Amino acid sequence: MSTNTNQIKRLLYSFVIAFIFWFFIKSEDIYSVTTKIPLVARNLQEQKTYKEEVPESIIVTLKGSGRAFIWLRFFDNFYEDYKAVLDLSSIADEYNFELDQYYKNNPEKIVLPSSLDLEFVEVISPRNIKINLDQYLVKKVPIKSQILISTNPGYIQVGDVSFLPDSISIGGPQEIVDNITFVNTEKDTMSNLITSVDGELLIINPDKLVDFDPKKVQGFIDIQPISETIVTGIPVKLINKPNDVNVFVNPATVSLTIVGGLNQIASIVSTDIEVLINFEKYWTPDKQFYSPEVRIPGALMEWKDLSPNNLEILVIKEIN
Repeated sequence: MSTNTNQIKRLLYSFVIAFIFWFFIKSEDIYSVTTKIPLVARNLQEQKTYKEEVPESIIVTLKGSGRAFIWLRFFDNFYEDYKAVLDLSSIADEYNFELDQYYKNNPEKIVLPSSLDLEFVEVISPRNIKINLDQYLVKKVPIKSQILISTNPGYIQVGDVSFLPDSISIGGPQEIVDNITFVNTEKDTMSNLITSVDGELLIINPDKLVDFDPKKVQGFIDIQPISETIVTGIPVKLINKPNDVNVFVNPATVSLTIVGGLNQIASIVSTDIEVLINFEKYWTPDKQFYSPEVRIPGALMEWKDLSPNNLEILVIKEIN
């Protein structure tokens, strides 16, 4: 049994040695291989940027020894001197590069590792690249929340989500940046909230050709218990009254109940609420009592229990 095992080991050993010799012999043969090469655009003019994405790589045919291609295959990411260079120094707005002809006319733009014996043959794909440039524009835009928020019964969200900072800087092609009026946060859902939330929110890139900063902002969601309070001494305003008569409202002040967040309603005073009667629109000689229009700050939930809810208008004509 051991004799057979030794014979198998000798055969395998012989095979491995033979394969290694064959490999070294064949690796010295010359091959033409189609492969990717990183594309690097250089010398972009100041205050210019790309209107469209430039490919990260192109496909070319190279010629060289099998050994060189093996090294390239396994270590291409480690070779800094392995790239196809596009020189943009003379481009103002746009230019169509016929890549195969461009690199044949400028072979030094195909940079190959000096330690490998490789030679550029031709460009396979893409055959041409159109470079479109635009002015680089920077501006500030506000942030919009994409968070879906719900509260437990008895609680309310007061106001919109607030951000710190409340705007960010974006920069990119003028044609694109001009049309961006805001940026969005990442989408999220927050349910059954009973307390305020304060945390970091990611900003979504508005366009792949646009840079933006910062990438995160601080977001605050104000959650308060629902409460109500009575506001008294609210003055009644009479609008659109004629100049040739004296008009009085009785009573001159009213009270009502407002409903909203606990801290929110605590800061409301009588002058924050408008109670209006449009004399020109509603007054008639045969009508004495009128229901006023009530306007409360938009963030409050509602108002109720206006007292009194009908007001008397007294009209006294001037006697010359």
